[in-house]
Amino acid sequence: MPDSFSSAIFPLSSSQQEAMRGVSWHEDLPGPALSELCSLRIPFIDFAGQTQLGTLITRDNLSEELAEVFAQLHRIAFPIASIRPMVDFGGDDGLSMAANNSSCFNSRRIRGTTRISLHALGAAVDINPVQNPVVRDGEIRPDEGRKFCKRLHPCPGMIVDGSEIVSIFAEAGWKWGGHWNNPVDYHHFFRE
Repeated sequence: MPDSFSSAIFPLSSSQQEAMRGVSWHEDLPGPALSELCSLRIPFIDFAGQTQLGTLITRDNLSEELAEVFAQLHRIAFPIASIRPMVDFGGDDGLSMAANNSSCFNSRRIRGTTRISLHALGAAVDINPVQNPVVRDGEIRPDEGRKFCKRLHPCPGMIVDGSEIVSIFAEAGWKWGGHWNNPVDYHHFFRE
């Protein structure tokens, strides 16, 4: 049985804001102002069954909703490898995915396009990218996720259609990228 869940929501500190400028937040891209973002400190269960504390940067108007989603994931002991802000990865989505990091806000364009990512709006969450890779035009990212592309026999941390994690996000009004055709983004939940 997981430990009790207690999250905390904080405005971004001046040092967090300064670290994010030009790295995971870009003034020239559409999205929330730094003052409209917050730091959500949340406990999560890791793959060893231990409770860890993570930090998710999100839009302040979605923070309570996401805290409740992660409380439910904690309740069902859904394992998560890591929850760290994108600034820890230099705003590099590929590095974060390769590290199997779960994250939310990252001011960026959709890879290979000029379109703004929902992550830049703080309205998307990625969970366990290694166990839940993205497949676009036959390319699998991260590369470490290649062995998890066959989804018939779910393993811990994997997100599959009909699973409890998909239902938890759906009940909160979030959709799943695993329902897309190309790309199929198994780690991606988003709010429209």
